This record gives sequence, structure tokens and C-alpha cells, in this order.
Amino acid sequence: MSKPKVTLIITQRERFSLTKPSLESILSDYAAYPFDLIYVDGNSPAHIQQYLQQQTQIHQFMTLIRRDRYLRSNVARNIALPEVKDADYIVFLDNDVIIEPGWLKQLVDCAQEEQAGIVVPLILQGQPGSPEIEVHVAGIKTVWRQRKFGKKWFEQKQLLYAKQLRDIEQDLQRTSVDSVEFHCLMARHSLMKSVVLDEVFDSLASHTDLCMQATDLGEKIFLEPSSRVTFLNPRQITLFTEYDIPFYLFKWSEKSIRDVFNRTYSKWKIAKDDPSIWSIWKWVIQNRQLPAKWSTEEGSTERKILQFCQHRWCPGWLRTLLEYIVFKRVFPKSGIPSNLKEVVNTSV
Repeated sequence: MSKPKVTLIITQRERFSLTKPSLESILSDYAAYPFDLIYVDGNSPAHIQQYLQQQTQIHQFMTLIRRDRYLRSNVARNIALPEVKDADYIVFLDNDVIIEPGWLKQLVDCAQEEQAGIVVPLILQGQPGSPEIEVHVAGIKTVWRQRKFGKKWFEQKQLLYAKQLRDIEQDLQRTSVDSVEFHCLMARHSLMKSVVLDEVFDSLASHTDLCMQATDLGEKIFLEPSSRVTFLNPRQITLFTEYDIPFYLFKWSEKSIRDVFNRTYSKWKIAKDDPSIWSIWKWVIQNRQLPAKWSTEEGSTERKILQFCQHRWCPGWLRTLLEYIVFKRVFPKSGIPSNLKEVVNTSV
């Protein structure tokens, strides 16, 4: 039986500054399980663009696609998908994950043995390799609750979120899950020809929409915890450069998130009074504010303004205006210094 062929598609989640450590971790493990790689670059700054171009010259298996505009995640993935030619599996990766050696073979083995349409690794968060590292997500449990007039509520729970790996590692095992996240996700190529990556959805709901389509097609979704990657979560890895901020705010803008929710109401028949909706909104607001938060002191006027913006009754237009003013006042031109420790020692 021939070895399954894999193509990696890397897209930019929310920051450009993590491009190099993420990509170098992936390239350093190429020999363990060779792959083709398509990197979609949406308007990265000149030094990042130059770095990516240099990597394509060094690595013949790497293709770079450049667009001179910011790209939402599914838009970028849809640009890359037609370029996938000879592959049994496609791995979608965000540009802010660090892989652990052997990650890809473990995913392929799971997909082959379980005949799964989608397989994901255990996704960690924090400093890669740290004894304090936590679980970001070990699959997602989804519960639907029926309402009147055909409307529904839905609840999702990130399994093992924020649990320290050392406390739960001995209990981890391969298991089927309801849904997964796009930080690192492997799908059978034939499945990707049968689904549609909805371009309205971005980092907030794209994974749920894909998993719902896969489930409707009778596909199995598996977590393979022996394969591991670390998501460089901005709540813990606080690096932000001046080049990151416009892209970061583009990805989490009030309008784009409103578009996502309007799409879920119509496409999934979600009730607009679903109590989970505001909790997700508040998470988005807090996440969007992180670079400004890391630039202010607790108790400062700017911090109080940010907290005011997190109230449900704060109009979106006012929230956008106030957050913009705070960003302009507090974010340092030099950026927020990196607290990311060296994670790759292998020269590539």
C-alpha cells in the first residue's frame, strides 16, 4: 500500500509576527513525513513577504500565493484548494502554531485506521515545551436545543480547555468528537471536494460549519492526541508589532463578526436570543482588545474604557470608535516585546 500523500495549506490567522517560528517548526519536521506546502500570504509586510519568498526558493515543495489585500481564513483556503493536485489528505494550518515532531504521521495513521474524514491533533496553548503548558482544545462537544418555530440554541464546549497537560496526559486517548478547530485540521481530499468553505465565516465559526457539513455526509471526526501542536494564543503569547494591528483588527472587526452571526442565524436556523451568542460576542470583544490591554495599566482610564466597551448595551458603533481611540493613544510604535521563547533549534 502506497504512503498517503499530504498537502499542507497555511493561512494567516490574525498576526504576521509569528510567521517565522511557526513555519520553521513545520519545515524542520519535513523529513519525518514529506509533504507539499501551499502558503497563502494576504498582504503581509515587506519583510515577511521577503522571508516567505526566500523559503520557496530553498524548499521546492513549497508554493507561495500572494494577494495584496488582507484575507479572511476561508477566503485564503479557497484560493489554495484548487492548487492541490495529487494529495490524499489536506492539512489546514494557521500561521501561529508550533508543531511537535512526528505530528503529521500520527494524523495520517489515525485517518487511515479509523477511516475518518477529519482528524485533528491535541492543540495546546502557552509556551511550547513548557512544563506548564495547557490544553487549548481536545475536540469540541456540541449540544443542540430545539426552540419554537424550527429555531435552535446550540452550546459548544472546548474539551479539556486550560487543563495542564501534565495533569491529564495519562488519560488522553484517540476518540471521536463532534467538532474541532481550524488551528490544525487534516481532512481527506475527497471530502473537501464535497463541502463548501463558507467565506463569510472566519476564525470564529468556520470550523463548526465544516464539521456540520462533514457530519451530514456521514464522515467521522477524530482527535489524535499523540499528534500535538501549540497554538500561540495572544492571551499568553503577547507579541504584537505595528504591522499586526491593522490585520488583527480586520480579522476581529465589529462588522465581520456581525456578518458571521447573521450568517449563522439564517444558515443554521439559530434563535437570535440564544444565550450563547452574547458570550461569544464578549469573548470576541475581549480578544480584539488584547493588544490595547497589554499596552495599558490596570485601573487606568484606557483600561476602564475598554471594560466599558465590553458591556452588552454598548452600541457597536460606539465600541468601535472608543477602541480605536484607545489603540491610537496607547499602542507603542515599537510594538509589544515578544515573550515567545526560542522554539526551533533545527536549521532548515
